[in-house]
Amino acid sequence: MAGIREFVLERLAPATGRTQLADDEDLIDSGVLDSLGIFQLVAFLEEQYGVAIADTEITPENFATLERIEQLVAARAR
Repeated sequence: MAGIREFVLERLAPATGRTQLADDEDLIDSGVLDSLGIFQLVAFLEEQYGVAIADTEITPENFATLERIEQLVAARAR
């Protein structure tokens, strides 16, 4: 799911000056992902991967790292 990493790096990370992210790096604590960014990311995930993410799933736990985001998408794609 390289598309998720690309989206975060191209659309959300530039405001923080970041050009690389580790899979387990906390995107919220590092400032890469804020509340607006989460909603942009959810819209991207739903459109790009054809998944539906419920409001109850939009939590810091599910969106903290690239790894967790990929796990959420994989679980929704089943």
